[in-house]
Amino acid sequence: MRIDVTRQPTVVRQGSSDGAPLGTSGRARLKILTQPGDDSGYALIEATHPVGEPRIRDHLHLRHEETFVVLEGQYEVRLGPDVVWVSAGDYVFVPRGTPHTYRNAGPVPARVLNVISPPDGVQLLAELGALATSSVDETLLAEIHSRHAASLAEPLPGW
Repeated sequence: MRIDVTRQPTVVRQGSSDGAPLGTSGRARLKILTQPGDDSGYALIEATHPVGEPRIRDHLHLRHEETFVVLEGQYEVRLGPDVVWVSAGDYVFVPRGTPHTYRNAGPVPARVLNVISPPDGVQLLAELGALATSSVDETLLAEIHSRHAASLAEPLPGW
């Protein structure tokens, strides 16, 4: 999947369905991708998740940071050895090297804005999104993560 870099001033209106589909459920939409000729810039992704989703395997990034901004609903987030609950208006910063995952833990659909920097980290989500309707074994998941400077992490017991 080719993802175009945003090179012009951009306004994304609330409720817009524009953007490339991403992520394990295919429901996330890439809204803005900036990629100057170096490692600066960011990718901005908006996603709406039904209760219990997304089903993202515990993982960590070796060269990317992520920030999640909860727009609506509640999420349960794994950050290293801890699990925290976050609600609309909360921010979660995930430094590189931190095992993490998250899911909608509320009773209604939830919405999150995800910022990834540097922005080429979005390529992992694009590749996983292409497999969203398939069952993928751990070996293939590990290979995909490895291609994108990420690795699978041991799940927390009971997660």
